[in-house]
Order: sequence, then structure tokens, then C-alpha cells
Amino acid sequence: MDNPWLTVATVVTVGVLRLMGDVIRWLAARSGERLRARTLAELVNRTEPGTVLTDRRPDGAALTIRRRPEEREERGERDGGRSE
Repeated sequence: MDNPWLTVATVVTVGVLRLMGDVIRWLAARSGERLRARTLAELVNRTEPGTVLTDRRPDGAALTIRRRPEEREERGERDGGRSE
């Protein structure tokens, strides 16, 4: 390459493309984590009071959600007060 500006433009373009790839991978991983957490929360909401669900991953990370025993009763009281 005889033109130094072409070399600079090529290096900058390659760097920007690598950075964009890293950002896309990071966003995809973050979106996946949100989806896993939302799925776990939905599962816990469909179970009996007092249930504990834990999502363990191969990398050692874990997310635990506990459903309070009185949660269903509180909802019933709130809904009963509104239906007047």
C-alpha cells in the first residue's frame, strides 16, 4: 500500500468493526440474562407460596428467587378491597 491514508483508514475500519462486534456480543449476553431472570420469575409466580427456585450456570453464577408464603393472601386482600 503506497497511500498512508489508506492504511490508516483500513486500521481504523478494522478496529471499529471489532468494537461493534464486542458491543453486539455484550448486548446479546445481557438480553439473554434478562430473559433467564424473567423466565425464573414467571416460574416462581406459578408455584406454591414458600417455593425457592435457583438458576445455576456452568460458570458458577446463580440466581435465586424465593416466593414469600403470604404473597397470595396479600393479593387476595388487595383485590377484595378494590371490587366494591
